[in-house]
Amino acid sequence: MRKHGATVDSLLSAELVTADGAVVTASASENPDLFWGIRGGGGNFGIVTSFEYRLHPVGPLVLAGPIFHSLEDAPEVLRFYRDFIADAPDELTTIFNLRRAPSQPLLPPEIHGRPVVMVAACDAGPVEDGARVLRPLRTFGSPLIDAIGAKPYTTFQGLFDGAVPHGWHYYWKSSSCRRSATT
Repeated sequence: MRKHGATVDSLLSAELVTADGAVVTASASENPDLFWGIRGGGGNFGIVTSFEYRLHPVGPLVLAGPIFHSLEDAPEVLRFYRDFIADAPDELTTIFNLRRAPSQPLLPPEIHGRPVVMVAACDAGPVEDGARVLRPLRTFGSPLIDAIGAKPYTTFQGLFDGAVPHGWHYYWKSSSCRRSATT
């Protein structure tokens, strides 16, 4: 949420179909109560058919990607991350995740499914500045893999699309759930 806020902070308007079948636009000036509702007041206000967002200049390249550590290293990684992120500039956004390593081409097969600590980072400033900012994160501990590099923002944004196939009703909390052989 850092420099540009959460996605919802850049929402300008939405078109939706209400329960009575009406097609309406919700924005700060048109149906403002409905706009408030779809921006986090709760669900069941209708079916949104389109969104209009404020864009923010980023790139063309960002320094971004994930770093994976073994789950056994989680206490040390968590302590380091707590201190590292406290003073991070607003250009840096990170996601910290305890999960099983996804079966993705960027990861070696021997860590697929292994419990890991993942820190995904995206520095939206100049790549050179991002290299300086991310150096402590990249040099801490003994990561299993460091996949941070300069890439277009859209490449980073879709990096884990393969782990969430279209049609799944995916909730991040469930990513480490596995069905046992007996169920």
